[in-house]
Parts: sequence; structure tokens; C-alpha cells
Amino acid sequence: MTTEDTEILLIKNMTLICVLIWTLLCCCFTGQITVTQPGAVSSALGGSVTINCRTSQDVHVSNSIHLLAWYQQKDGAAPKLLIYYANRRASGIPGRFTGSGSNSAFTLTISGVQAEDAAVYYCQSLHYPNSSQGGWKLLVRTGGDVRPTLTVLPPSSEELQQGKATLMCLANKGFPSDWSLSWKVDGSSSSKQQQQLGAEQEPRVLEKDGRYSWSSTLRLPADQWRKVTPVSETLRRDQCSQS
Repeated sequence: MTTEDTEILLIKNMTLICVLIWTLLCCCFTGQITVTQPGAVSSALGGSVTINCRTSQDVHVSNSIHLLAWYQQKDGAAPKLLIYYANRRASGIPGRFTGSGSNSAFTLTISGVQAEDAAVYYCQSLHYPNSSQGGWKLLVRTGGDVRPTLTVLPPSSEELQQGKATLMCLANKGFPSDWSLSWKVDGSSSSKQQQQLGAEQEPRVLEKDGRYSWSSTLRLPADQWRKVTPVSETLRRDQCSQS
């Protein structure tokens, strides 16, 4: 195994602890290099986007190589190494991802953006593994805001016989990903009530067409359901709802 192979392996292993480090950084970062990252960027499907990374001081250089890496993280997944040594693609990374830069200014460019590229991206000084703070959330636009279709599924008769009532709302193919579902019972949709009723929302799934689908579940006692309590699912953005 060459020295470079060993270093790449170490870089990849760093991703296993990046999630924990990233979480801790939100409140107590005291590292020697900090990274300025703007928060969110967007691109049309098939477009090109450039993400700029600026560090508080020049990153470490070894044998004329800048020790800076780029990572991609999707919901519920560990960070994935995209670029190491500022401009070298990791194994298996598509050619549409390119890195460049030196000293304290670096860029990640994604050409021909695909729906699957929607994720959080962040750069990190490899000499200071705890240098990354936050990241850029890339939203891939597919032609404007699209209201997801809502379908509410009532509890089954078998479940009602067991004294329980589970309602499920399916949100299908919406864009962007920040639509929010909430249940209303007797006209109330407070967060405290949502917790008491056992409302749960599943993570969003990115479809191949660049839109998002997900579901939300509400659990009620069967006797409350039998009282024909008004129950609706509200989709926040334009405040539409489906009962």
C-alpha cells in the first residue's frame, strides 16, 4: 500500500467520526482553522453550481498538496468523501464533481446537477479534522415549487378492534423538500399535542424526478376515533389541508 493509499484510507475513516464532530461544533468549536460556509445554494436540474469555501487561515500544505477535503452528506447517511487534496476525486465519484483552490480559498463545482446531488456539502481542513462548521445545503430545482399530493389512510377495522387507531398521510412528489406536514385534531395542531398523540414523520425520499415523497403517522385511541373527532393533515407552505 502506497503512502497516498494510506492517507486516502485515513481520510475515509475520518468520515466515521465527522457526524459526531459536526454536531459538537455547533456549540463548542475552538479549533485553529474555521471554515466560512453560507448555508444553502440551489441549482436547476442539469445546471451547474459552485460552492465556495474560505478558511480563516491557509490550510496545511504537504509536498505542494493542500490538505483539504469535500464531503457530501444525505439525510440519515454518513458523510461521503468526494474530493481530497483539494482537487482529487475519491474513488467512484462521478466526473461532474471537481475541486480546486489553494491557500484559504477553495471551490467545489458540480456540473450537470442531478436530482441525487441534493444533499449537504462541506469542506474540511484535513490537518485540523474539527475545522468544519455546518455546510451548504444544495436544493435541486425541478421547475418551481410543486405541492405534494396528500392521501390520508384511515385505520383498519382489525386495528380498531384492538383499541387503537393509526392514520397515515402520504405526501407524494413535492418540491422543494421543506414542505411540512402537521396533524390537526379538534382544530388544534400544537407541537405539544402532536407529541402526546404520537405523531411521527418519516424522512423524505428523493425520487428520480427530483421531487420528494414522505409520510406522517398519527396514533389515536380507538374510542377517540369513533367519536368522529375532526382530524386533518395540514401541509405548510400554502396552508392547504386534506381531511
